[in-house]
Amino acid sequence: MTVTDSTQGLLSSHRSGVDLKWSLMWRVVVVALLCLLAGAAVAVYRANFEAIEANRSVGETVGRHLDLQLLRIESALDVRERFPDAEALLVHVLNPGQCVQYVDASGKIILSNCVGFNSFGKEAPSWFSAPFEFTLASRLTYERPLVHKGAAHGKIVVSSDPSAMTLLAWSDISRMLGLFAATIAALCFLVYFVIERALRPTKDVITGLNRLAGGDLTTRLPSFQLVELQRISEVFNGLAATLETTNSERAGLARRLVDAQEQERLNLARELHDELAQSLSAMSATAASIKATATTDCPALVPEAKTLAETASNIMKVLRRTLRELRPQEIDELGLLASIQGLIAEYNGRAQGKTRFRLEVEGDARTLPPSIAVHIYRIIQEGLTNAAKHAQAANVSVRMRLALSDHEATARAADVIELLIEDDGAGLSSEPRSEKGFGMGLTGVRERVLALGGQMTFCPRPEKGLILKVTIPVPQSQEPAA
Repeated sequence: MTVTDSTQGLLSSHRSGVDLKWSLMWRVVVVALLCLLAGAAVAVYRANFEAIEANRSVGETVGRHLDLQLLRIESALDVRERFPDAEALLVHVLNPGQCVQYVDASGKIILSNCVGFNSFGKEAPSWFSAPFEFTLASRLTYERPLVHKGAAHGKIVVSSDPSAMTLLAWSDISRMLGLFAATIAALCFLVYFVIERALRPTKDVITGLNRLAGGDLTTRLPSFQLVELQRISEVFNGLAATLETTNSERAGLARRLVDAQEQERLNLARELHDELAQSLSAMSATAASIKATATTDCPALVPEAKTLAETASNIMKVLRRTLRELRPQEIDELGLLASIQGLIAEYNGRAQGKTRFRLEVEGDARTLPPSIAVHIYRIIQEGLTNAAKHAQAANVSVRMRLALSDHEATARAADVIELLIEDDGAGLSSEPRSEKGFGMGLTGVRERVLALGGQMTFCPRPEKGLILKVTIPVPQSQEPAA
C-alpha cells in the first residue's frame, strides 16, 4: 500500500473525454457518409451523362432517318412534300421530357414533337435541383446539322426539360440514399458490436490503471490475445511489480527510521529522567535545606535559597514538558487512549477557549500493539499541531475508529485503524508547503504512515477547513498493548 494525496489528482478515471468505441464509430460514420456523398456524386454525373447521351442518340437517329428520306426523294421513291416525315419514328425514340425540332436552312421550325413528363406532384428538393439544373442547363440541347451531298438542309435540335431530368435523377438518387442509409445503420450496428467486443479487454486495462493510481500496487493485468494489449499488460505488470518492490523497500526503510527515532527518543527521555531529573530533585532538596538553615543562622541567604529552589522547579517543569514531547509516559503506563485524551486536554488548555478540540474513539485501543500506538499518538499530535498553528479554526475534531473485518470476533485486535482529523479553519492553501512548518509536519506524518503501510489523504471540507484522513493496517502477529 502507498501513501496517496488526494490534492495531487492521481485518479483520472473521471476525466472527461471521448470513448474509444464511439470515437471509432464516428470515424466509421464519417467514412460511410463520405462514401455516400461520393456515390451521390457518381449518380448525379451518371444521370447527367445519360441525359446528354439520350439527346445525342435521338438526334443521330432522327438525323439518319431524314438523311435516308432525302436519299429516297432524290431517287424518286418519295415525294418532297412529305419531308420531313419522322412522326412514326419519334413515337419510339423520344423519352419523357424530350423535344425534337427540325429547323430548315432559313431558320423556320418545320417539325416539332415533345413528350410530356408526368411528375405526379413530386418535386426534387431545391438544394438538389438548383445545382443539378445549373450543371445541365448548357448541355441539355443537342444540335445535329442535316447535310446531304454538300448541301445544308437545316438542323435537328433535341432538348430535354431540366425539371424532368432533375426529378428523374432525384428519384434514382433518393432510392440510393435510402439504401445507403439502411446500409450505414446496419454497418454501424455491426461495427459497434465488433468494436465493443474487440475493445472489451481495455476495460481491464482501465480498471487496473485506476487501481494502480489509487495505490493498489498488487494489481496485475491478465493476458490478452491482441499483441498490443499483451505488450501493455507485460509493461504494466512489470512496472507494478517494480513499484511494489520499491515501495516495500521504502516502507521498510521508513519503518526502521521511525522506529529508530522513537527508540532514540525513548533512550534520551530515560537518560534525562534518570540523570537530570534526579540532579534537579537533589538541587531542590539542597535549596530547601539551605533555606531552612538560613532562616535561623543567616536570614540574608533566604532569598537566594528561595530563588535557587524556584529555578530548580522551573527547570523541572521544562524537563517534564520535554520528556512528555519525547516520550509520553501515559503511552507505556496508561495506554494510547489516555495519552490522546491528555493531549486533547493539553491543547484545549493552550487554546483558552479560542479553539475547541474534541476526541471520538470507536473500538478498543488497548488491542493495538505498542509500536503502532506510539505512531498513532505522533500522527495525532502532528495533526493537532498543524491545526492549532495554521488552521485558525474554531473546532478541531479527532475521530479514531478501530475496525474489524469480522464484526463477530470482537475480542480480536483491530484490522484497520482509521484516523480523521477535521477542522473548520482557513482550509488548504494553493501551496501548502509555502507556510512555515506546515509541509514538514505533513512530511513527518506521511513518512510514519508509509512506514506502517497505510494511506494518507487530505482534502478541503465541503464548507471550509481541512480533512486529514489516515488509514493504517494492524498486523495481527504483534502483541497488543497492555
